Amino acid sequence: MTSRTPRATITSAPKTTAVTSLAGWTALVLAPGDAVAMQSSTPAVLHPVAGVPMVRLVCDLLREAGCPRILVVSGTDPATLVAAAGEGVEVIDARDAEGSANAALRSRAAASGDGPVMILRADMPLISTRTLRELAGRHLDAGRTLTFLTAYLTDPHGFGRILRRNGEVQGIVRERDLTGAMRGQPEVNAGLYAADAAWLWDTLALLEPNASTDSLGDLVAHAVARGGVEAFQVAEAIEVAQIGDRMQLAHADRTLRDRIRERLMRDGVTLMDPPTIYVDAGVTIEADTVLLPGTHITGATTIAGGCRIGPNAILHDMTIGAGCTIGGSTLEGSVLREGVTVGPYCHVRPGSTLERDVHLGNYAEVKASRVGERTAVGHFSYIGDAEVGADVNVGAGSITANYDGVNKHRTVIGDGVHLGSDTVMVAPVSLGAGARTGAGAVVVDDVPAGATVVGVPARVIGTTRSMAEGGDPA
Repeated sequence: MTSRTPRATITSAPKTTAVTSLAGWTALVLAPGDAVAMQSSTPAVLHPVAGVPMVRLVCDLLREAGCPRILVVSGTDPATLVAAAGEGVEVIDARDAEGSANAALRSRAAASGDGPVMILRADMPLISTRTLRELAGRHLDAGRTLTFLTAYLTDPHGFGRILRRNGEVQGIVRERDLTGAMRGQPEVNAGLYAADAAWLWDTLALLEPNASTDSLGDLVAHAVARGGVEAFQVAEAIEVAQIGDRMQLAHADRTLRDRIRERLMRDGVTLMDPPTIYVDAGVTIEADTVLLPGTHITGATTIAGGCRIGPNAILHDMTIGAGCTIGGSTLEGSVLREGVTVGPYCHVRPGSTLERDVHLGNYAEVKASRVGERTAVGHFSYIGDAEVGADVNVGAGSITANYDGVNKHRTVIGDGVHLGSDTVMVAPVSLGAGARTGAGAVVVDDVPAGATVVGVPARVIGTTRSMAEGGDPA
């Protein structure tokens, strides 16, 4: 079957018994290395759909369906697929295989076991766990050696057609071999197979190697000769769309993101103006969170319930606690505990943790730092490579000068510190608990707990105790 996006969805598949788990199954995920149609140096199966590489989406679906053994049969450098496929997946090198059938055969030794085998494609990222479970259930119920999916398309051009006689499948006819009468036949081979292991490996070994991408279809004729094959129609043809070029990639991305948005809303997440909100496939969001227009949630972000995010917020690989409010800011690779508020135009950079009830004003930046509970970071401030205690007030325009031109250095700010506006802390430096700085102070030396410092460079003019008693601040 060539790489084309099906143009129609059709009536529901015949009723079948879906299994609840693919326990005992082995899955072969065929990952062809062709990147020509993509006009890319990256194989098609590594291109992301909804932020996740296609091969990872398929492997994740198999894991979700309960499949314990997943083998990715690689038509490209296996090293490029190991990380992309995720944990618990074995990659088989089949770069020199001639066609899909010969590639599948390469995994015979690794797939040792007599449980049933499912064969699917890594460039088919819109398949659902429902369909995988239905395919497995139909195969087990029918008791045939081979079960496969078909789809009905309004434009079947480019696909192998199903040859039937009196309703029974007789084989698959490749497009190049079609007669004039068969060219308009809308039932096509969807390219997903379930088979008994012993029969599959023996039959694959009998097939003559050829370069056809749909050579697995030759299994059908062998199954017919043995006594029959089970075929059933996929519920939605879009599920079996193969992604081979940039236009199909864009269509698949839109389709999967629509599914994600619909699932989130069904699960209790409010999306204001859903088409403007982009959520990746690897994201988890709990109920009663509100996403405002223009918001992008990407990577492996998790968001607890009761948050309000946006408009125009960008969150990537974030962990967000319950009840947070985030304006139109960019947050990456960090953790926000419960009740954190982030104003507009802020940037939280990787490696940061904002503890419970922290407040960032507008135009604040935090990088590789921990900010303690109830601390407020004023607008136009920068906290980089710092350990900030609880109940600290960071005045507007205050910064940690963490870079000396060669190395980065740490700043430590104790609990209850009050930083006047435009304070500059030249790292490495520490400020003890309860210390205070005057506006515009440049702190180059450690400040004792409870001390007040002012000036350039900052000098101690008193302590919290002496000033409270009315003593000489000097």
